[in-house]
Amino acid sequence: MHKTTDMGFNLRDIFPMRKKDGSGQQLSDVPVVTNAPSATNYSVLAPDVLEGILHPKYAGDNFLTLFATVPEVFWPIDFIASRVAGASFVVRRSSDDSVVWRLSHPVNGILSNPNCLMGWYEFIYNHFVYKLCTGNAFVRAAMGDHLDAEALKWKYCDTYWNLPATRVKIEPKNMYSVPLFGVTPGGIEDIVKGYRIAFGSKLTELIPTYQVWHDRDGLPSYGGRVGFLKAMSRLAPLKKPIGNLIAVYSARNIIYVKRGGVGFIVQQQQDKAGTVAMTSDEKKAFVKELTDTYGFSEGQFPFGVSNIPMSFVRTNLSISELQPFDETLADAITIAGAYGIPSVLVPRKDQATFSNQATAEKAVYSSVVIPLAKRFCKDFTTFLRMEEGGSKYYLDCDFSGVDCLQEGLKEAEEVKKLVNERCLEQFNKGLITLNDWRGQIGEAMIEESELSLASKLKWQMTDEELATVAKIFNSSFTNNNQQQEDGTNQQPKEGSAVQG
Repeated sequence: MHKTTDMGFNLRDIFPMRKKDGSGQQLSDVPVVTNAPSATNYSVLAPDVLEGILHPKYAGDNFLTLFATVPEVFWPIDFIASRVAGASFVVRRSSDDSVVWRLSHPVNGILSNPNCLMGWYEFIYNHFVYKLCTGNAFVRAAMGDHLDAEALKWKYCDTYWNLPATRVKIEPKNMYSVPLFGVTPGGIEDIVKGYRIAFGSKLTELIPTYQVWHDRDGLPSYGGRVGFLKAMSRLAPLKKPIGNLIAVYSARNIIYVKRGGVGFIVQQQQDKAGTVAMTSDEKKAFVKELTDTYGFSEGQFPFGVSNIPMSFVRTNLSISELQPFDETLADAITIAGAYGIPSVLVPRKDQATFSNQATAEKAVYSSVVIPLAKRFCKDFTTFLRMEEGGSKYYLDCDFSGVDCLQEGLKEAEEVKKLVNERCLEQFNKGLITLNDWRGQIGEAMIEESELSLASKLKWQMTDEELATVAKIFNSSFTNNNQQQEDGTNQQPKEGSAVQG
């Protein structure tokens, strides 16, 4: 008999059995139970095998199934992936950090539709679900045979796919002599032969290494051939909390759906020998009277009257007595903590008002979401080779439209204003150049070919250059300070900058 729960969990789904073909090759790409038999009657299994199937320590091996079926696993991964995917991704020039709005630019086409099945939001969401759930994400640039490893992907390739991470097999260059931790003049090709996607017993053709970007969420594994260079999922150490959740959901659904035996109605009528059991006819008559006369349906009474003494023996437990909500909340907080999400953000039944929720979400953006997005942009820029060739570009992301970060933007503007005031004073004293000033406020430096005085200290400038600087400062000053009583603006003395 198959043991199942009523919320869609099946032990064969959570703990998939291993199968073997004629050659003995194992077909399951997510092995969970070692030497699991093909028998379907768990009662005849050996104790150690039964323990391997049912024990919660194995509850986390099929991570994508857990993501799709356990809310407490789905929530933190979706929380992060959806927020990273919701960022505004743009292409910038490396020379001056300006945004390339031209729609015909190849990378802007990728940011619109990376492949024929999905848009950019879905592409990013899938990428981070794979990464956060399994510990690994693989992006393939579908390049034609006429393009080699030196081709600029951003310019000549317009199709990118998220490979199914649990099915990707990384093949070592030489299984018996992988040159790890040594000299690799050929790059990753000296270690990795290529990538294949496994579908049952079949493997796809070998995908070259230069077409695949492996984005790991943790330390790579150097041993064995099955998980070679793959990282362990963050869910792996959480198998017991996840196992507890599955057990709690199972017990709770049995109470709600199956209900089980609520109790027994016991006759208390006695004779000299003791309690007298009801006869078969008396039981049938009592049940008929109970179901036909008493109940909550139309025409029935909400109470019953018995002509024989009897009592009720309760055999089940109520939801409040089991307290499953306390258990699920504790496990949910543990799982969310593994992804850097504070407990105040975890959904709960008493989530009325938390004054620090906005602060907590802002902290998650600052410490988790934005760093993940920035790292993705940096690594994807390298994978596309956007910083190579004639015109250099890079991928960037912007979160200025997020509500909880607006207060932080206001604080940043105030800090920038204070930095400007300090730089103005330091420039007037000859301590920094205009380029130093621009660098401190995050602006691109001016090339000497465009304006040579930008790299000079104030005392190094000629009278003509000082007059130019004074004119620049005065123009900015007079446009923002029209407050003189006579309606005129005071002109600074030649050779001097506006004083703070």
